[in-house]
Amino acid sequence: MTVAHKRLPMKAQQTGLTLIELMVSLVISLAIGLAAATAYLGARSTATAMSSVSSINENAKLVLDMVGRELQMAGYYPAIVASVSSAQYYGEFVNTKNPGSLAYNQGLFGCDGARFNPVTGTCPVAVANAPDSVVVNYFGIPELDSTTTFSSGFDCLRQSVANDLSNAMQIATGRPRYVSNRFGLVDNNYTSQGAGSSGRAVATRSLGCNGNGRNPEDNVYQPMFEGLADMVFRYGVHTGTGSLSPATYHTAAEVSALAVAGGRTGWQRVTAVHVCLLTRTIENSRTQDAAGANRTYNDCRGNVVDYDAGDRTIYKRFERVFAIRNNLNGVY
Repeated sequence: MTVAHKRLPMKAQQTGLTLIELMVSLVISLAIGLAAATAYLGARSTATAMSSVSSINENAKLVLDMVGRELQMAGYYPAIVASVSSAQYYGEFVNTKNPGSLAYNQGLFGCDGARFNPVTGTCPVAVANAPDSVVVNYFGIPELDSTTTFSSGFDCLRQSVANDLSNAMQIATGRPRYVSNRFGLVDNNYTSQGAGSSGRAVATRSLGCNGNGRNPEDNVYQPMFEGLADMVFRYGVHTGTGSLSPATYHTAAEVSALAVAGGRTGWQRVTAVHVCLLTRTIENSRTQDAAGANRTYNDCRGNVVDYDAGDRTIYKRFERVFAIRNNLNGVY
């Protein structure tokens, strides 16, 4: 007996794709892949930019908080302790460190476009548009112990200022110790470790600190917070007659050149300090500028600056004004 096989229709026998269908599917897959890659790269770029901006925001806040705390200590001398200059004066700041250096005659001193040199006690020659530096002087807060003597103070690097030989008399007489902290920007170049064995060269500036807790003192500023491009100080000076509110703001050189008023020098009449930081991200954090259409940023010197071609970092300015107790003297 013969079994008849039923012949299937031609359409039902097709098991593959036509060339047109294959090409359409490849184009769709490619479009989806490109869209996913674009979305990923965009998300990664946004995440990098947000991380970089968050980093400079945090560093700027830390720098302003740290420098601000020091500025607000400028000229401090504990009101419960007689000064070495006169037994009747309490809370009076006096230069017990180096009478030969004007930088230590009051709670505050600054240098335009240069880092203060603690070895010479002077400002180097100013460089146009270079970062400024500041010197903050005060006496360590007394902490009475069982023998009614005062413990040692520490500088900005947590070094004991008892190491400063100029504090020998302060220690011998049971008085607070002279503290001098200097802040400026330092170049900070290093290699950032990448994936695997690759590395990336990083060139940035950091807030540097030099304190008088070293013996002998040197001109080395220890880097603390990176991502800074510029730091500018302007000093509010009162007239010397009547109100202690600042009448005008000056550069450091202008303050040094002011005439004595009310028995006080320009530096002794500084009662407010305006601090401006210009920060810069470490990573490339923004898209490339279009040719001939570079974006701009505002610096700390009142200028609108064009980004350099190819520069994909972000600059951001931060400002704060601090009131200080510099050179407050009196009888209590």
